[in-house]
Amino acid sequence: MKIFGKKVELQPAQESDRKPIFMWLTQSDLTSSLMGPPDYPDHSIPSWEEFCDDYPLSFFNPDGDGKGRNYMIVVKDEQVGTIGYDLLDKNKDQVVLDMWMREEKYCSHGYGIDALNSLCSYINKAYDISTFIISPSIRNKRAIAAYEKSGFECIKILSKEEQIKEFGQAEYDDNMLMIRRFAEK
Repeated sequence: MKIFGKKVELQPAQESDRKPIFMWLTQSDLTSSLMGPPDYPDHSIPSWEEFCDDYPLSFFNPDGDGKGRNYMIVVKDEQVGTIGYDLLDKNKDQVVLDMWMREEKYCSHGYGIDALNSLCSYINKAYDISTFIISPSIRNKRAIAAYEKSGFECIKILSKEEQIKEFGQAEYDDNMLMIRRFAEK
């Protein structure tokens, strides 16, 4: 099912999109702002195998697994990034989001903000979830600013132990826990 925003269209990612999404994360002109030395020695660039462990095939099939799904962010028939959700938990009334753009040239146009707003609205309506979590490194000031524009609030910096307890894994030494809550389900 496609999700339509004001500027973007979110198209369910297919298995054939898995490799390009990996390349955008690990080999684009934005990679150094997300991971790897010199700015992120605590978060190395993942191998293909590590990426596949984090983003299993279920994230790229039409039905997903009920807990996670990736979408292509599309503007005028051009793929500009990816957004997805994971750890969807109806009992906790929460879901974790993740997003990155394909290249620098697609940043600062509001595409990410529109994608976040559109996916949050969809998940809220489809799954009755009202709490959305995203957790960038505090070093990624550009992402934090975009997430704040989308209604996320900075809650606290998570230690690796807190990250593992809450999400089962730790990415950075300095993840900023950001939460957006929908007032009504």
